[in-house]
Amino acid sequence: MTEQTTIFDDSFGTGLKIRRFALMPLFLKIYLVLFSIYGIYQVFGQSYYMYKMIHFYVEQDLFGVSDVRITIMLARSFLGAAVLVTMLLSLWMEWKWAIRFNWGVLVYWTLMSVVDYVYGNGYGYYLGIIALVLAPYYSMLYHIQKRWERDAFSGRELRQGENN
Repeated sequence: MTEQTTIFDDSFGTGLKIRRFALMPLFLKIYLVLFSIYGIYQVFGQSYYMYKMIHFYVEQDLFGVSDVRITIMLARSFLGAAVLVTMLLSLWMEWKWAIRFNWGVLVYWTLMSVVDYVYGNGYGYYLGIIALVLAPYYSMLYHIQKRWERDAFSGRELRQGENN
């Protein structure tokens, strides 16, 4: 049997590859820049706040019953900053799972706002306001999610495809 010739040349389909970053609307990119600035502020601000709080506790010799509380506050602060950085970095790096991770964070924030509201911690209102600010962000993610996961490629994947 002989090989059949095809009407398609080697470059067929290469022009159809789209980068995930190109799928993001300009407004979403602006959100990412603003959240990145906020994330940097959170990391350094939380670190400074925790440093001052620990310094106060040591100076006043208040450690004891509060040891567990301050440890939980430290862990929660740094975990929150790490989650925010992961949310943003995953979108900047065009990782395939980035949007699903953002949805998971939204579900967590929603549950925490309900718990805080029910227990009267005062954070429920704050998280409600944040939800209003984040509504356009998640709306834009929703609109690009299918193409992001199914059709688009990261810059790294495209470079690897060119090398092969």
